[in-house]
Amino acid sequence: MRWWLVLIILIGLIGTASAMGPHIYTRHGMQEMAKPEIVPKHAPLWAEENCTHNQTRMQNMTCIREGTPKVVERPKIVERRIMEVRMEKRIHEMRQRMLGIKERIENAKMRYEKAREMYMKLRRHGLTNPETFRYAKMFLYYGIDYVEGWLERLMVQVQNVNMGEDQKERLMERIQNFLMALNESKNAINTSKSPEELRNAVAELRKTWNEIRIEIKSIVGQIAVAKLETVVEKAKDVTLKLEAEVDALNSSDVEKIKDLLNDCNEKLDEANAKLDEAKVKFEEMLNSTNPNELYVEGRLLLMEARTLIVEAFKDIREIFYDIKHLSVGQVFFGNETGELLVVGTGNAEVHFSGIAVVDVNGSVRVTPSTCVISVVGMSKSEENGTLTASGHGKIVVRGKNVTLSVDGELFRMFVKGSGAATLNGQGIYKLKKSPKAVMVTETFGNVTVEFGVIE
Repeated sequence: MRWWLVLIILIGLIGTASAMGPHIYTRHGMQEMAKPEIVPKHAPLWAEENCTHNQTRMQNMTCIREGTPKVVERPKIVERRIMEVRMEKRIHEMRQRMLGIKERIENAKMRYEKAREMYMKLRRHGLTNPETFRYAKMFLYYGIDYVEGWLERLMVQVQNVNMGEDQKERLMERIQNFLMALNESKNAINTSKSPEELRNAVAELRKTWNEIRIEIKSIVGQIAVAKLETVVEKAKDVTLKLEAEVDALNSSDVEKIKDLLNDCNEKLDEANAKLDEAKVKFEEMLNSTNPNELYVEGRLLLMEARTLIVEAFKDIREIFYDIKHLSVGQVFFGNETGELLVVGTGNAEVHFSGIAVVDVNGSVRVTPSTCVISVVGMSKSEENGTLTASGHGKIVVRGKNVTLSVDGELFRMFVKGSGAATLNGQGIYKLKKSPKAVMVTETFGNVTVEFGVIE
């Protein structure tokens, strides 16, 4: 399969939560998922050749291989969420940069196609003809320039995708090495003085391309994984909010909705597991004697993850619909309420009136223990009016004048009502002070925030 068709398939998977995918519906509107990226529709002739992968030569490219581990650990969720917030703040700069690169790609494509058209008309005269030779060099030169523009675009995608900094630096270094290798080939073609020199330069170019094309497929696969991981994380934020709203409903039909929520979370967890496997496949391509087999396996895992995500969003839509109809006429602790979502590590202490849902690997303390408390998957004890739960699980708390303290390696917490929270550690929070207020997203180290009507 031609390299650009492979990339179209993978980039299509990067935008799996896009045009064909569903949307996340919340009470505050609809959040669209990422659209598929644009890739070249035409590749230079030298890139279209069906060449055999040269494993020995690929292993000798130490500038690309050096320092690359066999398996990269999955970035911590908290680090990824912090990066997500930071990237959102520079999205305008990224868009401007992408527009500049897109213009360069279009110009290179136009020059390439014109030079190629002229060469195809003159090629019957052979490379010994000065005009044929000149246009042969031009279409090869501009073809490399076209690919270099696309690689620069790929570099911007890596810079702005939500993955670990170490992984991002490795991928950026590889792309920079690709650009240097292609630039050397471009210079060799441009300075060639005879048909023989040009043929030798083209032969080296094909070898270079054969070496880096597996790398490119691996990189695009890792970008696809990172983008789908972000979709899963945002979906989990939504399910936590929905769980709080379900618990606040005064209806006998909530058990059906709770079953749907459990099903949705199971699908998201399974999708995450598939993405972990896919990322390992794409990373192991670089050291495998059969990288194409790993690539196909990684693609299949991405497709399975996408299917699970689509099914999870179907559950979310149904849950949203059921909540909307069951909540008609019900008032939740008055109309003046706020919302706080936290994903982080460390400690969070909240004094509130309303409802809180916490998914944590650590411990939770609730005072007073007489408020409505539901604990799943955690051990619990009660002493002096305080309930303590520990382990990996979920806790739902509902009441007035409640003090909730969370400590954990990773916790996801949603609170709806009124109160104040002190966050210590590392992570992100999304704050909506009142129903009419704008949602604010920030990172935290040590911060206190207020929401709803503060008593």
